[in-house]
Amino acid sequence: MTSSSLIALIVGLIVGLLLGWIFFRGKKQDGDLSIEGEGALKATADELRAENQSLKSRLASAESETGELKSQLSSSSETAEASDASDETYALEWRNRYLAARVKYLEGRLADVPAPKAKAKPKAKKAAAKTAAVKTKKAPAKKAAAKKPAAKKAKASASKTKLKPGPKPGTKRGALTATGAPRKKPGPKPGATRVAKPKLSEAEAKLEKYYANVLKYDPKAKKPAVANIVKYCGIALKSRDGSLVACSDESELQTVADGFVTKKLGKKTGQIELVKDICAEMKGERFKSRVTFYYLAAKKARKMTLFN
Repeated sequence: MTSSSLIALIVGLIVGLLLGWIFFRGKKQDGDLSIEGEGALKATADELRAENQSLKSRLASAESETGELKSQLSSSSETAEASDASDETYALEWRNRYLAARVKYLEGRLADVPAPKAKAKPKAKKAAAKTAAVKTKKAPAKKAAAKKPAAKKAKASASKTKLKPGPKPGTKRGALTATGAPRKKPGPKPGATRVAKPKLSEAEAKLEKYYANVLKYDPKAKKPAVANIVKYCGIALKSRDGSLVACSDESELQTVADGFVTKKLGKKTGQIELVKDICAEMKGERFKSRVTFYYLAAKKARKMTLFN
């Protein structure tokens, strides 16, 4: 080997070492990984740990929020149940008050109902007639057989006797015939038509009944005014309790004062006094008709123009 080739080899080695030092001077390896790669992995692991920690904290906050929501929901349900219970007790209290007033009203109505009359004993004559009929039924058959020939003889003698001539023309009606029986009145002539009285409808019959009751207190009452009051009462007259006014029930009197006297008649003072005056006027009648009661109230308040 010549000196020139050795020099070239030495120069190549030096250049290679320089280049290796230049390119690989900042990189160190520890096993299979370089130090820089291990640092990058540690950084990513730290980031993942921090992200995991933040997720855990968010999960804990979400659980706390759900717990708060559950507590709020339970408290709201408890308050709703308490409000429902209070509403039920309030409704039951009002229902008990209504039932107590209704019982008081019915007791007053029962006090007004007259006592039932005792049935009259059957007369002695009817009892004697029944016993006689029973005796005749139990009579022996021999007596009935003995009476038959006598009856046949009586029929034969009656057929032999001649009947007397009837009454002459011009005699009065109702004269007796030859047998002694009264004459029947002659019927209508053939072809004559009977004039039937017009039948009243149910509403007209009820109106006549109400009008007749009003005439007891006001003989000059007009039927159209009574008809308008019946129309105002409407459906209340369909039931027996609604068609009557109970003066013994204070709530009933207050209802009439507020509903009819105040709203319909327009009276603003002395409503309950007016209602009590009508009760005193109809004191002699146990079952006070609502139509008559309203008519007298309107007349006393001088508001009959509303119904004429």
